[in-house]
Order: sequence, then structure tokens, then C-alpha cells
Amino acid sequence: MPDLTQWQKERYIRQIISPEIGEEGQEILSRIKVLQIGAGGLGSPFALYLTAAGINELTIIDNDILDISNLQRQILYNETQIGEDKVKSAKEELIKLNSDVNINAYKDYVDENSIKKYLEEKKYDFIVDCSDNFKTKFLVNRIAIENNLRCVIAGIKDFYGQIITINPKISACYHCIFPQVDTTPNKGPLPVIGVTPGILGTLEALEVMKTALGLPNLENKLLMVNLLDLRFNIIEVVKSEECICSK
Repeated sequence: MPDLTQWQKERYIRQIISPEIGEEGQEILSRIKVLQIGAGGLGSPFALYLTAAGINELTIIDNDILDISNLQRQILYNETQIGEDKVKSAKEELIKLNSDVNINAYKDYVDENSIKKYLEEKKYDFIVDCSDNFKTKFLVNRIAIENNLRCVIAGIKDFYGQIITINPKISACYHCIFPQVDTTPNKGPLPVIGVTPGILGTLEALEVMKTALGLPNLENKLLMVNLLDLRFNIIEVVKSEECICSK
């Protein structure tokens, strides 16, 4: 296990002094490689906090261009970047935040075929869904199971959100919870309060860190977030023997 440099010890001192992390934990974080799907409302805080935490490598895939309506919630960007590819702007901002982290960003539409290309090129420790649709979330869930990749999936709408962490073949997966969900694209935009994806995306980053460190996480648990009433409820999830994660 490589030792932290003096620069890293100084930069991450507030994490290192945590009894749950220490230098050994920071060394673990410094080796993590994460594949992030989506660079919008959830993806912005997720990428910012993982980059700030000092992981080894973050690869982001997104096919969107920044629009003025995104800025209400996608805090990775600013007005000067309107009209640019999100992945281009995201990489620029994240490199400025932490030059110690390897940032890869690709403009690509994530589907059954394209995602395999990225998994063939490199080995990741986590795949994390930061998308805005059920179809992609189910795809990420299945890819995680097929490739034995630890996974975090979150979803949001208005003041509400949900998040789960998946340990392939061991814990319940996203499909265990939602075996029959309509994946037809929404006809129009969903209401989103900017803070909602901010909180859920931050929780996704936290789940990656805690899972890597062997700390309590959301495996076999679905965290339901109600920001209107400020309620956080954990639902215990049972792994289905009929699910793809059990085959």
C-alpha cells in the first residue's frame, strides 16, 4: 500500500483525523476508480465531493449540452459554459478543484452497447448512476451485477429522493425493489427543487466512500428522503430469489 505524500496528508488532514478513516483509509480512497453515469443534478455534487475527497480516478459519461435551465440545480457549472458539452465543462472544473485526481470525461449516450466499451477499457471499483431516467438506472443496475461492480443508484423528483447501494450477488439490487416499473421516457420535464439532487448526489458520494472503507452503508436498504417534511426513512430490502441479482 503506497504511503500518502506530504501534500496529500496536508490536503486531506480533516478526513485523516477522523477515527473512521485515518491515513490507511485515505490511502484506500486514493486508489478508488469510479465510473459515473450522468453529469447533471445528481452528478454535479457527486463529482465535486468525490474529487475533493481525493479518489484516484473519476470517469464521467454524459451526452448533454449545458442549458440555462440546468443552472438552477447543476452546481458544477456556471453561466459562461452555457452551450458547451457538460463533460467538457465538468472536466475543466474538477481538474481545477483537485489536480491529484485523474478526471476522464466522455460525451456519449449511455446504452447497452456504449457502456461495454468503457468497461472493457478499464477496471473500476464502482459504477454510480446519476441519470434522470429509469431506463438508465436499470441498465446501470444490470451492468453492475454482470460485471461484479459495486453500485450506487439514486433518483429524485421535486422535494423527494431515494438511494440504494448494491453489492452484486450479495445484496438486494434496484430491480428487487422495482421489478415492474414503466421505463417509458417522461413526456415533459419533472419538477425538481435544486437542493434535492444536491443532497442525494452528495449521499451517493458518501456511499461510495463508506462502502470503500467498509463502513455501514445502504446495502439491503432503501433510503427515502422527504425534504418537504424533512423526513429520512430507511426501508429494509429483501433480495429476491427471482431477480437477476440471484442468478
